[in-house]
Amino acid sequence: MKIRQNLHIHSHNSCDSACASLADIVSDMKKLGVEEFVLTDHLHTRFNLPDIAAARREFLELGPVPGFHFGIEVTCATKWECEKIRKRDYASCYTTTVNGCRFQTMTPIDGIMFDGPPGGELTVDLNEDEIREYGIELVVGGVHKPNYTPLEEKPMIEDYFRQSIFLIEHPLVDVLAHPWDGLQFWSCNWIGLNRDRSKYNYQSLLHVPDSMNNEIAAALKQYGKAAEINACWLKSYDEAYNRRWWEIMADWREQGVKFTFGNDQHSAHPNLEQWAGMERKLDEYGFTEADFVLPFRAKKA
Repeated sequence: MKIRQNLHIHSHNSCDSACASLADIVSDMKKLGVEEFVLTDHLHTRFNLPDIAAARREFLELGPVPGFHFGIEVTCATKWECEKIRKRDYASCYTTTVNGCRFQTMTPIDGIMFDGPPGGELTVDLNEDEIREYGIELVVGGVHKPNYTPLEEKPMIEDYFRQSIFLIEHPLVDVLAHPWDGLQFWSCNWIGLNRDRSKYNYQSLLHVPDSMNNEIAAALKQYGKAAEINACWLKSYDEAYNRRWWEIMADWREQGVKFTFGNDQHSAHPNLEQWAGMERKLDEYGFTEADFVLPFRAKKA
């Protein structure tokens, strides 16, 4: 299947390791024959709003580019952390202990990661006025961290499910980003593993109950939201884990779920080998262009 859209791309303005320039993103997408593509830099909380403002300025300076859209990737956060960040109620540098391992961060750039109240009320730190202010055409929402949930398999599966349903039901979110991605390391004590991917809990996705996946599929259909096929699933360092994700996506398709594609690019340029591999995987699991949608906010209006 020829991939003609890329609705999940990060630029050098994003708060993480992304480094692509907007000019290169446009050039690369045109070379790949992509007709519709979206800039989706991270907003974990409003601490990241200056990054979104910078990305928007660059987007406008580039001038109108056919098929190039301005979007955003939001995180499922908690009202507790968003209120603290809004009040600047956080230390400039804080250290905590997680499962006996030291965790330190200089700023809440990723939100307040640990030590919050478990089971807190969920939120997305974005509103309609900001969507209009920044000209946001697509909101991709993802589960990016545990919301003060133990880093163990069963509670993390339940937390991922809870966050996913919240994002699907949220009126500002258009796409559920990379379903279940990250479960493999959040469901184990990754802080003590020094990011050794060979030790991640790759059995976790295999233990997600079918009932949860069916409920997510039903919610996606009910609320008219799309699920994202994400290029990170081409190689997850475990064949069974990767295969299970594709099986879930294919099952959702049979249940009537629609999809978007995103390569979730953080590098300066897309990985061409990965891109070709994703097209082969889409063919292998029976996906066609009819399974993919363009859920832009302007189209809804």
